[in-house]
Amino acid sequence: MSLLEVDKINSYYGDSHILFDVSLHVEEHEVVALLGRNGAGKSTTLKSLMGVVQPKSGRILHKGEEVQHLPPFQLARRGIQLVPEERRIFGQITVHENLQLAAMTAPQPRSLDEIYETFPRLAERKRNRGKQLSGGEQQMLAIARAMIRNASIIMLDEPFEGLAPLIVRDLMEVCRKLADGGHTIVIVEQNVRAALSLADRCYLINNGHMVYEGTPAQLHADTSVIEKYLGVKV
Repeated sequence: MSLLEVDKINSYYGDSHILFDVSLHVEEHEVVALLGRNGAGKSTTLKSLMGVVQPKSGRILHKGEEVQHLPPFQLARRGIQLVPEERRIFGQITVHENLQLAAMTAPQPRSLDEIYETFPRLAERKRNRGKQLSGGEQQMLAIARAMIRNASIIMLDEPFEGLAPLIVRDLMEVCRKLADGGHTIVIVEQNVRAALSLADRCYLINNGHMVYEGTPAQLHADTSVIEKYLGVKV
């Protein structure tokens, strides 16, 4: 039994059909990258897994139980956490307060000491308000909020988007620490090279259809697939 199983979900925005019979699975302690061009359906897939968009058909199973009907807050209580592209940290309260707030409703939250050990930059800035942080620091805080809730799955939507290369490097190190520490991660990222360097397996989605599944090594070896669906060299 996979930690997360997605079986032929179909998701819509109003009357617009976005995801077509999308299936995937995520194993415990695995890093899975979901790749594709802009508008391919990557973020909609994560939103469907988080209950932000509820599929009209298909099944989503978390630890063997169907969850596609649950609202986001109940999925969060089960240990599924989405770090959205917009980050959505609270700008008027401090880093420390953002983390305390995230931990309040977690069944078994991690300690703040553990979070600050993983994110030393946040420890330095813990008395600063969210709006005073740089873009990279805000992304660290967004990931740390998911981590403190002791999530069974952390889903990252474009975590490196719009950040300077040095900040991306630092965030990559954080993501590697999380992966090495046994966290289960699903990452959507336009930086294909970065995503594949973290992933154990990857999926390609194109126009709402899942078109490829394999390891990063297999994808690297299949240049025709890369050129057709990603238009990049990796």
